[in-house]
Amino acid sequence: MVVKKKTAKVEAVVLDEEKLSKLIASLSVEGQGEDGVQKLAQTLQSCLELTDPVQQIQLVKKAGAQLEALTEDQPDGPLLGACLHTLALVYTSLQPKNPLKRAVASALGSVPAGLMKCTVDSLSSCLNDLVSDSPSDQFPRNVDTVAACLDGFPIGEKCINKLLPEVLQFLYTGLRTFLHQNSELAGRHVAQAQLMHSCLSAVKTSMLVVQRSQDMICASLHSEKEWSQLEEKLSCLLDCYIHILTDEEFIQSVQSTAGMAVVLLIRSVMGSGDEVASGLDLVPRWLKQRCEGFLTNGRPPGVSLYLCHGALAMLSWKGALPGPQWEQLLLLIPHTLLELDVR
Repeated sequence: MVVKKKTAKVEAVVLDEEKLSKLIASLSVEGQGEDGVQKLAQTLQSCLELTDPVQQIQLVKKAGAQLEALTEDQPDGPLLGACLHTLALVYTSLQPKNPLKRAVASALGSVPAGLMKCTVDSLSSCLNDLVSDSPSDQFPRNVDTVAACLDGFPIGEKCINKLLPEVLQFLYTGLRTFLHQNSELAGRHVAQAQLMHSCLSAVKTSMLVVQRSQDMICASLHSEKEWSQLEEKLSCLLDCYIHILTDEEFIQSVQSTAGMAVVLLIRSVMGSGDEVASGLDLVPRWLKQRCEGFLTNGRPPGVSLYLCHGALAMLSWKGALPGPQWEQLLLLIPHTLLELDVR
């Protein structure tokens, strides 16, 4: 039996009437524009006025070619700013798997190097609005948008790095909401299954954000002001991971992923060398305080299993070569697993 792979459905851009009218007005050009930016504005205006998603994709691709044709010294005027803002707003408004969203990402990635900064600024502004004011019913969709920015989209990745504290706060707020909701869904299996799926997606996305922000995290370690801001967000995320690990109401796939997330976060803060494998002696005080409580002997057996899984998954991350301490850690893992089996 051959199972056909589902093709992502193309859906048109849907914006509220007021926002759509403002975008179209910002792109208005008197007469037939002849320079590259005016032609770009006319293309985007036509795209917004259509309701057929296939035609919209064609026009977005045309806009990408027009962006690519702009010169490196193209002045950053209001009309160009309106064009970039339009593409950024459309990107953040679409469902992550919509082919139109990928077309917009490709168009934004076509800008000349000289316009990269203003492109990142435009998309960052829209993403900031998305993560700063996210209704609970839109959280899973917005989590997918954050993940999409890190999926082969270099400009999107720059934006996530630029907004790292805001993105981490957004993910923590969503996870905290899920933890609260889970305690109220006992016996409601369909709702709980959907919650577990959303929670798993949020944990995975938070791991991806931390992985892709290593340079920023490392740089912040040398800046007291920046690090104090990041430290608060990371410690809040760690609290959520620990809650999931120690709450047996969560399904194993979510707890196992939370175990990997704990190890990843510790490794991100401490570095990728033997310091991580040597235990908690060298960790920052805030990290040690968060971990000590659930690393005691009274923890549920599953916690040890999920942490072993996380340690194994993170061993070769970033190509770090195992040193003597890592060898000791590897020997501890089967010992821990055998102890669990005896229980």
